[in-house]
Amino acid sequence: MKLIQILFVVNIALLICFQNIDAQEKDSSSIDFVKRNFNISGEIGVYGELYSIKGQPARRPKSSGRIYFRPTLELFGLMQIPFEFLISSEGSSARQNINQFGINPSWDWWTLHLGDFNEDFSQYTLSGINIRGAGINITPGIFRFATTAGFTQRSVPGGAQDGTFKRFLFAAKLGIGKETDSYLDLIFLRAKDEVGSLTQNKKSITIISPNGNDILEIGSIQSIRWNSFDVNSGLRIQLSRDGGITYELIADNQPNVGYFNWTVTGPTTFQAIIKITATDNPNIFDTSDLPFTIGSGIQSQIYSNTQDIVNQNAVTPQENLIIGTKGKISFFENIVSLEFDGAGSVYTRDIRSSELDLDSSDVPSFLTKLYKFRVGTNYDYAFNSFLNLHLSNFNSRIGFKRIGPGYNSLGTSYLLNDIGEYSMMNSLNISGTGITFGYIHQFDNLIDQKQFTTSRNIFNIGLTRMLTEKWNASLTANIMNMKNDAADSIKTDFLSFVINTNHSFLIDPQGTFRNLNFNYSFQNTNNKSFNLKNNKTSVHTINLAANFLFIENLSTTLNAGLISSSVFDTIKTTTQNYGLSFQHSAMLNKLISNANISVAKSGSNTSLRLTIGTGYQITAADNLAILVSYMKFTGSTYKGGNFNEVISSLNYSHRF
Repeated sequence: MKLIQILFVVNIALLICFQNIDAQEKDSSSIDFVKRNFNISGEIGVYGELYSIKGQPARRPKSSGRIYFRPTLELFGLMQIPFEFLISSEGSSARQNINQFGINPSWDWWTLHLGDFNEDFSQYTLSGINIRGAGINITPGIFRFATTAGFTQRSVPGGAQDGTFKRFLFAAKLGIGKETDSYLDLIFLRAKDEVGSLTQNKKSITIISPNGNDILEIGSIQSIRWNSFDVNSGLRIQLSRDGGITYELIADNQPNVGYFNWTVTGPTTFQAIIKITATDNPNIFDTSDLPFTIGSGIQSQIYSNTQDIVNQNAVTPQENLIIGTKGKISFFENIVSLEFDGAGSVYTRDIRSSELDLDSSDVPSFLTKLYKFRVGTNYDYAFNSFLNLHLSNFNSRIGFKRIGPGYNSLGTSYLLNDIGEYSMMNSLNISGTGITFGYIHQFDNLIDQKQFTTSRNIFNIGLTRMLTEKWNASLTANIMNMKNDAADSIKTDFLSFVINTNHSFLIDPQGTFRNLNFNYSFQNTNNKSFNLKNNKTSVHTINLAANFLFIENLSTTLNAGLISSSVFDTIKTTTQNYGLSFQHSAMLNKLISNANISVAKSGSNTSLRLTIGTGYQITAADNLAILVSYMKFTGSTYKGGNFNEVISSLNYSHRF
């Protein structure tokens, strides 16, 4: 928000400055100079949304709003400085802040990044993550240089799934050549979490049961259960029968083993609460979240809150060093080319662990100078390459990939490791008939550290041809087999076959009935895995869509679909889908309205969705859009059976 305030003040100052120039009208040449050499363009807009649902828990906020501002300043016709700002009502409440503020000026062969931005060095080093910091990309002639530094995530208290440390990343790329021909890049990346950004090892006690709404029978033996962190003293266990006003002692100085077997005593109460306190510190305690019942002649029922227990120590501060390379070598004017991308990674899951005393026989000496190896540190590499052949009627691409089981990159958003792959993809054109055919073989367990190896074999072939001037047809087939070499209950043996055909007919481009599209697919799977013997599934899918123009400026699309599936040759289901949509344009295409209604029915479940939207071009630079979506579900699949959901939004944008 401080950045917005600064920009607002700067803009006001510039506006006053220009107004003074206009008012004085003493030097028209200065005004002409500004108009010729300073130009600002871009887009500013606001988005608001209302949401409501009945019958199910809400899956989004009841109301939300966003403001976006994307100006671009052009200087002297040579340099462009794009800015980007996004403020959302959900920004600060998200796990990682989604509000964005960025400026990305570019001029000829250089680009500068400030604020929030993304960089893509290679798939194994830096790719797909948001960086808040600064960066520069320079490409003078055949030389290539880029560097970036900033924070990639903020600190968030929580467990293994939710918690994160604040992370700083630095990356640099140095290369030579052009990506359209031949080039070579060398890449360096270092990412490290700030250990002090999270307060961990906080002493705590969390009651598991009885924690509320439980029912305990007088005279029965029940376990009082709890979880604790860094509590080394004994515990005091107390019971309140009046909702926490007064407490009576159950046991004192009990060992912290996580449970205590308690013989439930009277009298009867509906406001019972358990309290557990550390004997050496009365400020470390927990009580039942809600009251529970103690009575006689009733059946005991216990409800645990295990999903609410968060292990703050499960999230660890990490560190990562990567040295990589990426490039391409072209021959015969790109008829033949070799692409490659590889990197070596050193990764530590917990940088609080003790350092290792290594000599040169264990790890190369240059690595020990760049990186501190600790207990749990591992290093590995990832590599892939493609050999390409480009001819007039034939293209071929042969590839190899290996991502070691110990390879990790904190500069990528998502990366699977322990994968090896061989691939081949070819395309051929013979007299107007397009033919594609390929093969992929994948496998894991690259260093034999697992009990078994899983492999996948994928075959695919496709044909496409314009059979007549108005009829285009295609046919594709795919076979995938996945199995492992285990011989017991974890054995996997899965086979899938899919065939698909699509036909498009151009009926009359100027008439009422414009075009027709038909699609059919068949999928057959056979799962012979140990725990799923004779699991055979067959699925037939048919879709039909037709487009009409009954009235001028009113386009109508009608579609229908049918999905029929069979599992174990005994469970058969049928799903029907129907849809009708309209699009109307008016006022010289300034007002465009859409309406869509769709119905899906499967067994006793039926869903109805109605969407209405209107977009109006107020001026050449201003647009207003309104969208309302309503969904009604009836059936037994969801808890509660039925629900209604409404989403409405309003978006205004201005281009300047």
